[in-house]
Formats: sequence, structure tokens, C-alpha cells
Amino acid sequence: MTSRLTARMTHALVLLFIVSVISFALLHLMPGNFAEILLMAQMDGTLPDATQVAHFAADNGLDDPLPYQYLRWLVALFQGDLGKSFITDEPILGDISLRLGQSLLLAVLSLITALMIAVPLGIICARYPGSRIDRITGLISVIGMSIPNFWYALLLALLFSLVLGWLPTGGHGTWAHAVLPTMVIATSIAGVLSRFVRGSLLEELSKPYIRTAKAKGNGRLRTVLRHAIPNTAPGLLTFAGMQFARIFDGMIIVETLFAWPGLGRFLVESLLNRDYPAIQACFLLIASSYILINLAVDIVIAIYDPRAREVV
Repeated sequence: MTSRLTARMTHALVLLFIVSVISFALLHLMPGNFAEILLMAQMDGTLPDATQVAHFAADNGLDDPLPYQYLRWLVALFQGDLGKSFITDEPILGDISLRLGQSLLLAVLSLITALMIAVPLGIICARYPGSRIDRITGLISVIGMSIPNFWYALLLALLFSLVLGWLPTGGHGTWAHAVLPTMVIATSIAGVLSRFVRGSLLEELSKPYIRTAKAKGNGRLRTVLRHAIPNTAPGLLTFAGMQFARIFDGMIIVETLFAWPGLGRFLVESLLNRDYPAIQACFLLIASSYILINLAVDIVIAIYDPRAREVV
């Protein structure tokens, strides 16, 4: 297990390196003079002359060869320096640290809510396959997966904020502010999770050990809860980890619509303000989260399920 786990961690480090190269290259390989683009962003769109661009490039090391700029940026990254914002002239790491905590809070709440909805529904649908409740749940799941987040967010805000007046339309500071964005994100992935739980349980219930458990006198519900669910837990954990990484995609829209001060809203603000160092840092962090979350899930599964240690 140790050697395979070491290989998986090495693979993750290689992917992180590739992500760092891509995140650096995406901005520096844009059409046009990168120094001129950055200077224009600082000058609120005013076109600088050639002398100003040359001085700006020299002062910021942008006239150095691109590999040397990358190495300098990578060394600073290892030291926790993500650069300074062109808008606030403050270290980007401080802004991201504040925003990341808010995004993680929203992501964890959304995943817990989605699991609380999806797991019972998946168990019920697997317990009564082909029944009316199974068909209704499947239809609701498809609708939940099909509705775009921005449209669903607007509908919920219209109903619970403007019509009923129960919840605030946006902002943060109390738990009430987190209800609507959590509902939007949770319901968008609950349908996928419930279908996965249903399919996994139906597959487990068709295996010989389930028939043996029933032959020993165990009821169907007891067999599902005591035997089938524990064996589907590793797969559910893997799939939930993938959905947790996908949550950050939906946050870009949801946090912007509900004025939630998270990483997604920070990325949108950076794009609108053309704050290129902040955009670069956000892309690096979001892309790295996919790799690190999947690695963490693999490690947890290897600890939970001895059968998985052979393939970790």
C-alpha cells in the first residue's frame, strides 16, 4: 500500500506542477504585450506610451525570458507569495485566505445538505425499484440536474426573498444568508448523488451475499442497512469527493448572484477589474483543489476499505 500511495502522491505532485505551468502560461501567452496589458489595467484602460511600458516591464521583471519569470514566480509561490493585487496593492494571499474560508464553509454545507437529501432518497428508490416514488424521484433528479444554477438561484430568491420575505437576497454575516446559496448548490448535485446511491445499491442487492443474508432471516431493510450500504460507502465517498470538487464551479455563479464573499465572487471581480495576478492565483487554487481533494479521497478510501489498498 505504501508504495502505491507514494506513487499516487507523486502523480498528484506532477499534476500540480503542470497546473502551475498552465496557470502561469495562460496569462503570459495572451495576444499582445503582457506588460502593456497589465499597465493598462492599472491605468484604468488608458493606453500607455512605449516609454511607460518599457519602464513598467523593467521594474517588474517582465522583460526577462519567460522560463526565468516562471521560476521566479514558482519560488515566490513556495514562499507563500502569490503577488500583489493591481487594484488594492495588497498581497493576494490575504484576500484569498479570507475568501477561501467563506467558500469552504458554503461547499461543506452544500455537500452535507446534498448527502442528507440524496442518501435517503437513493435508499428508498433502491428499496422499491420501479415504484411510483422511484419514478417521481428520478424525474425530480433529472429536473434538478437540468436547471442552470443561475436560473434556479433567481427563482429561489424571487420566492423566498421577494414573495415570502423569509430570507435575505444576498450578503453574509448570519446563517440565514447561507440558506439560499446552499440550497442552490446542494440540489444541483443531490440528484446526481441520489441516482448514484440507487444504482450502487441495486448492484449490491443483486450479489450472492445479499441472498445469503436474506436466507438467514434478515429482512430486506435490515439487509440494505447492515450489508449493502457499507459496501457502497467507498464508491459513494469517491463520487461525493468528485462532486465536492465540482462545487467550486457552481460557486462562481452562486456567490456572484447572492453577493457571498467567496473565492468565486473574488474571481469574477478580478476578471471585471482585469486584476491579472489575482486571476492567476484563483485559477491555480481552483485547479489544485480538484487534485488535492481526489488524493484525499483516495487516502481515506484506502484506510476505510482494505480491498481498495491493492489499487491505491
